[in-house]
Amino acid sequence: MISDWTTKDQRKLMWLLLGLISMLVIFFAGSAQGLSVQGQRVLGILAFAVVVWISQAISYPLSAIAIIAFLILSLGFAPAGDAGAGLLGTGKAITMGLSGFTNSGWVLVATGLFLSAIIVETGLEKRMALAILKIFGIKTKNVILGMILAMYAFTFFIPSATARAATLIPIALGLIETFKVSRKSGFAKALTMAVGISATLSGIGLLTGVAQNPVTVFFVEKTTGKGTTWMEWLIISEPFALVLAGVLYFLLTRMIKEEIAEIPGGKEIVYKELQELGPMSRREKKVFVILVVTIIAWATESFHKIDANTVSIFTVLILLAPIVGVTDWKSVGKKVDYGTLLLFAAGISLGEQVLRTGAATWLAKNSLGTMGVTTMPPFLILISIAAAVFVIRIAFSSSTSATATLIPTILGFLLSAETPNLPIAGMAIITSYILLFGSLLPVNVPQTMIAYGTDTFDTTDFLKITIPLTIIGFLIWLLFYATYWHWLGLV
Repeated sequence: MISDWTTKDQRKLMWLLLGLISMLVIFFAGSAQGLSVQGQRVLGILAFAVVVWISQAISYPLSAIAIIAFLILSLGFAPAGDAGAGLLGTGKAITMGLSGFTNSGWVLVATGLFLSAIIVETGLEKRMALAILKIFGIKTKNVILGMILAMYAFTFFIPSATARAATLIPIALGLIETFKVSRKSGFAKALTMAVGISATLSGIGLLTGVAQNPVTVFFVEKTTGKGTTWMEWLIISEPFALVLAGVLYFLLTRMIKEEIAEIPGGKEIVYKELQELGPMSRREKKVFVILVVTIIAWATESFHKIDANTVSIFTVLILLAPIVGVTDWKSVGKKVDYGTLLLFAAGISLGEQVLRTGAATWLAKNSLGTMGVTTMPPFLILISIAAAVFVIRIAFSSSTSATATLIPTILGFLLSAETPNLPIAGMAIITSYILLFGSLLPVNVPQTMIAYGTDTFDTTDFLKITIPLTIIGFLIWLLFYATYWHWLGLV
């Protein structure tokens, strides 16, 4: 009964109604110059998506189903093309609504989630983390550095920032408890924040590091025709990601006061944990070898011409296959977040239609374009886009939804710019980094929410790190734009 609803439920209903009303108002508003009926319908669905994503009026998986349904219905009953061409029809529109499930970006996300689940199933990740801590020693600053570097190493093996955080947070908590340190201590705060924030930053460096990267590459390739291989992304992005790791370590060890400089008996504890794990099992060795071969295959795409998506599919197939594999579908299938896969597919489908219908270009021209940004030099255009992304990003609690919303709009804006020889592909790729290092609040990404859930720090503690990290990160981003990325010919 409605009378039994809580204030929170009523608020969610109001936001949901606002999203639906916004969509319908745009649907039935008068035609806009330069915008097709299909484009107008897609913008209406985009407005609905932004409202429910920001307000979390409904769950992300349910919003994904709604977006796909609205795309099919609204495009199916929209004109197919020019006047007199008749309706597109839901038979054709369904391929547009489900297009996200068939693109390369979604494939890499899906296989990445399965790879993450398989690695966690074998327990290899805990052995790797402890081995890294063993190398770096037991001083509190070294433990924090070891945890950050463990996260960056895991990026090559676990292609999901959320899975990496979920893997290392229990290890961090185990260290805190085993070392007999209070959860409210400076060390505990720094260690758990190191895990949550580095899970995000480490994803910048690899195409497979976070799910947003292949989605960005897909949109860029669809718009400009320029693809980006796994190795090319590594060369472009990893140096920037590593510098951000250094900044994070500096801030954590300077901005948060640690009560002790060295963990008493810490070395013995790490050795004991490793001894309890015993020697590497046959499954662990097999997973490690297969993943090393996978990384080599990703890195050498330019030689064998097999793209990263195909390599990933075959890796999952081998790991799940009888005899040669290490586990089975029954064990791994229940560990994969299918809601995330659904959200990514819906977001990609929506982004594709925003680009295909010209809605992205129209929206860009009638927003930043009206302020004269389209005629500015490339550097000022980039600054304007970055400023807008920083502000808008705060509102999203999902980097997936932020990527699906912002990247097509950015590409549409860059296409509408009147500045000649604009490096659209490069500018879009480096702007996508802001969606990651510009996450100010714990709720902005799931991986920092996992760390926040440990109750070792509060939002004020988090902002002490993320505000200077974002400011310094942006300055470094500008430096890379003017130097390294310019030397590479990216921008």
